[in-house]
Amino acid sequence: MGQYIDYVSSILGQSERRAELAAQNLANLTTPGYKRRIDFAALVGPQARLQTLTGTDFSTGKPVVTENPYDLSLGAEGFFAVRKDDAVLYTRQGQFKRTEDGRLLTVQGHALQLQGGGDVVVQSASVKITADGVVLDDGQPVGRLAIVDSPDRSKFARAEAGLFSAPTETLAEVENPVVRQGVLESSNVSSGDEMVALMEALRRAESGQRLANVYDDLMGRAITTFGQV
Repeated sequence: MGQYIDYVSSILGQSERRAELAAQNLANLTTPGYKRRIDFAALVGPQARLQTLTGTDFSTGKPVVTENPYDLSLGAEGFFAVRKDDAVLYTRQGQFKRTEDGRLLTVQGHALQLQGGGDVVVQSASVKITADGVVLDDGQPVGRLAIVDSPDRSKFARAEAGLFSAPTETLAEVENPVVRQGVLESSNVSSGDEMVALMEALRRAESGQRLANVYDDLMGRAITTFGQV
C-alpha cells in the first residue's frame, strides 16, 4: 500500500508542477527573449513521467522589428552579459534603455557589458551596433559587446526575470556573433502548447484523484471488514 500511496502522490505532485510551469510560461508570453520552462520528462521520455525536475527550452524566438536603437537581438548563438551589482548574468532579452550617464540598462536596471568587462557607456544619442557586436558612439568605436555561450547549456541556471547564471569556466566568447539592432527576440512560448500542457496536467491530476478515491474506498472496506471479524 505504501508504494501505491507514493505513486498517487507522485502523479498529483507532478501534475501540479506541470500546471505551474505552464502558468509561468503563459505569464511570460510577451516577455522579449524569455525561454520557456519545460517538464524534465519532455527531455528524457515517458519513463520519467513522475520526475519533478525541469529544464529550459533554449530555442530561438521570432524576431520583432521595433526600430528602437537600444533594442538588440542575437542569432541562434550567444547571450548578452549584464552586470547586477558585482555579479555578471546572461540573457537573450535585448530590451535596453539609455540612462543619463550613458549606460545601457535592462528593464531590471542591469548594465550591458563589454567584451573584457566594463559597462557599455555611450555619450551621444547616435549609437550604432554592428552585426558583429561593435558599439559605435557617434561613429567612434567604444568596444565590442560581451556575447558568450556554452557548449552545454544545461550549465545555465535560471536567475530572476529571464536571466541566467553560469560558471565562468563553462563559457566562451561567441566568435562570430550576429547582432541585430532595432530588433527584439520574442518569447519562445506558444500559447497553444502551454494550454495543451495545462489540460494534460489537469487530466493527470484528475486521474490521480480518482486513484486516491479508490484507495480510500478500499481502505474503508478493509477497516470495516476487520472490524466485523
